[in-house]
Amino acid sequence: MSVSRTLTASVLCAMTAVGVAGCSDDGSPDQPFQGQSADQVAAKAVTATRDATSLRMAGKVSAQGQPLTVDFHVDTQKNCKGRMAMDSGSADVIHTGQTTYIKGDEKFWDGAAKDSAGGGKQARALSGRWVKVPVGDSRTTGLCDKQGFLADLDSDKSERKGMTKGDVTTVDGRKAIALRKKKGSGETITMYVATEGKPYLLKLDQSGGRSPGTVVFSDYGKPVKATPPPTGKVIDATKADKTVS
Repeated sequence: MSVSRTLTASVLCAMTAVGVAGCSDDGSPDQPFQGQSADQVAAKAVTATRDATSLRMAGKVSAQGQPLTVDFHVDTQKNCKGRMAMDSGSADVIHTGQTTYIKGDEKFWDGAAKDSAGGGKQARALSGRWVKVPVGDSRTTGLCDKQGFLADLDSDKSERKGMTKGDVTTVDGRKAIALRKKKGSGETITMYVATEGKPYLLKLDQSGGRSPGTVVFSDYGKPVKATPPPTGKVIDATKADKTVS
């Protein structure tokens, strides 16, 4: 199992919805972003979100038909700290410097080692322990890449049409305007964009269809506290086979 592929695919399958942000409604005079169409507001939200030095992404999305809960705080320097949980296990992740540390439960490691000899034994040995994964390891490539996570937000500008402005509401105490689009496939995409301060994306909701999910974005600009685990509690992935043999 590729940790980065699982997380990236699941989060981006929800976030890809922003790529279809559109325009059609200038809104009523009392709405924020007066005189700007929905596609212009969406474009500003994408830019502001991508330009943020750090942010937190938390929510529940669908990965290959299975629910996946994620909570990651990442920055532009690829520092991150977070957690993901799915039917096939859960894991905490820390990335700092050139190293990724993963602490998964037995189900998580069992899935990661299912195609290797002695996978069950290794999963039991690694369960609940921090595993140091070196830079360049294919299992974690891109896992803590903030810009990589958000690249799909702006991948296809030609699809930005058909959204309308909704009501002003609040997301975690912050005022936000809803931008909504109903797709022919039965999906409804709703973006919530901050109306005060920078027009950050505060929430993305996708209902109906095959990949429902909700991701909340917060902690913009806050430092990521990605501190390596104590050395004595870390297993080097390159030596894991010998460690658990």
